[in-house]
Amino acid sequence: MRYPLLIFLLVLFESCDQTAGKAPPAFSLPPGYSLDRMERILLPDEMEEISGIAWQENELLAIEDESSIIYRLDPETGKILKKKKFEKNQDIEDVLVRGDTAWVLRSNGNLYQVVDFREKDSQTVIFEFPVHKKRDLEAFTSAIGEPFIWVFCKVCEWDKNSHNSSFFKFDLETMSFDSLPAGTIERSQLTGLLSDKVLDGLKLQPSAVAAHPLTKEYFLLSSTGKWLMTLDKTMKPTAVFPLNPSLFKQPEGMTFAPDGTLYISNEAGDGRANILVFSYQP
Repeated sequence: MRYPLLIFLLVLFESCDQTAGKAPPAFSLPPGYSLDRMERILLPDEMEEISGIAWQENELLAIEDESSIIYRLDPETGKILKKKKFEKNQDIEDVLVRGDTAWVLRSNGNLYQVVDFREKDSQTVIFEFPVHKKRDLEAFTSAIGEPFIWVFCKVCEWDKNSHNSSFFKFDLETMSFDSLPAGTIERSQLTGLLSDKVLDGLKLQPSAVAAHPLTKEYFLLSSTGKWLMTLDKTMKPTAVFPLNPSLFKQPEGMTFAPDGTLYISNEAGDGRANILVFSYQP
């Protein structure tokens, strides 16, 4: 069931007019989004470990950690409309769609290309991640205006510590990964965006990423530490927004509708899995 949720106390902390370079207040959201315009979709028990979502043709696609099933959901109710098994069970973390093809990210960085995913006789092709060191990757998205997919490290051996998160490029024209990271998000880039106290404890361990269809910026989400970051097209961080852990209990998935509506999914934890919906009003 989908219904409005008013959170008066949180709204007191929110600021709709952020000044560049200033730290946003506690429990805030990027400009154009408001906690008092939030709605919540409760999900079936089968989706308790929802780990990634994507918007496609008035539906939400979702994946769940261990089942290797692409779920098609009603974006109004969360009802499961269709299921598509694409592989034997693996640790699956995120999903995105390009045309008639669904792309799915495994935690080891491997990409699954599910061609004609809506059809009974779809085909799955696996593209292996180029680095075989210890790694955990949970977030990927289509590049803005480019034929690439960006794949972000959550915890990867070569990043040394939680101060950095490297990201890799998968080229959709050559259908291949670059063997070296395309770049790195570094905690030092956030100086001035957060107080020193908050910044010292921040871990760069993203669980989801999505490209905003209207502002042409990236939103990077972390369940660890509960924060949402905005980045420009060059992957330079522009703001960081702390999230209320009582509302964002385990945010693992994120996507946008074409009108800018923001969807963030939470695993069940000690309650019901849900999708939080934020309308966009710039």
